[in-house]
Amino acid sequence: MRINVENFKELIRKATVNFSIETVQLRFGGGKIQTNMLSSDGNTISLLDVPNGVLDVNDEVDFNFSEPSQGVIPYLNLFDNDNVTVKLYENRLTLVDGQQRSNIGFCSPLVVNLLGVDAIKEDVDWFFTMEVNEEFGNIFKKIRKIGARFGKVYFEVKDKVMSIETSDKTNQYSNGLRFKLNECENHDLTLSFDYKSMVNLMSVIGDRNDFEFKLTYKEDQELGMLYARLTDGSEKYCLLSKEL
Repeated sequence: MRINVENFKELIRKATVNFSIETVQLRFGGGKIQTNMLSSDGNTISLLDVPNGVLDVNDEVDFNFSEPSQGVIPYLNLFDNDNVTVKLYENRLTLVDGQQRSNIGFCSPLVVNLLGVDAIKEDVDWFFTMEVNEEFGNIFKKIRKIGARFGKVYFEVKDKVMSIETSDKTNQYSNGLRFKLNECENHDLTLSFDYKSMVNLMSVIGDRNDFEFKLTYKEDQELGMLYARLTDGSEKYCLLSKEL
């Protein structure tokens, strides 16, 4: 049996939203790989239903890992070849390439933090939708350069205009960087997202132009959600808002 190491690493990165999610379950079967993961703080979600370009297996198998950034990726990085032999065992997988042999242990499926559903409810009131294109990518690169000092990224509606900003709105003397995005008919509203989680999400999206962002807000829970969806629906990611 063979495994594509580079595709395996990229799959793990997507499934954990660039390691914002601490555990991962990868379900292989029917030529597909599926995930429905939730971070320990409940603020980051990933749902994948992608073609299997990782493992040449026909049977249904699950891989469960805890802290894959430490327990999986460093071992995969040591392989020089993209395609290597893999042997599956109940408690581990073993990768072999010539004289090199790496054992990567599974964790208990009870350890992984699953979302509990296989789909995001999409028939909700999305008050803002936008394409994640090159223009937005260039905007976010500037937000990223400044935002680490604040730890927050805001999506804000004010006077019928949606903007993205990094600042600290709990400090009236805070510096900040702001970009107008588009018109928005929603009432004035500010949603705050964790800077690192936002950076990780944009890292997973990369330079692709086939994603869209949607925003929704539940008044009764005072909770907002940023939903990133690949056009074909095979990749879906969500970030939940935080207190300002």
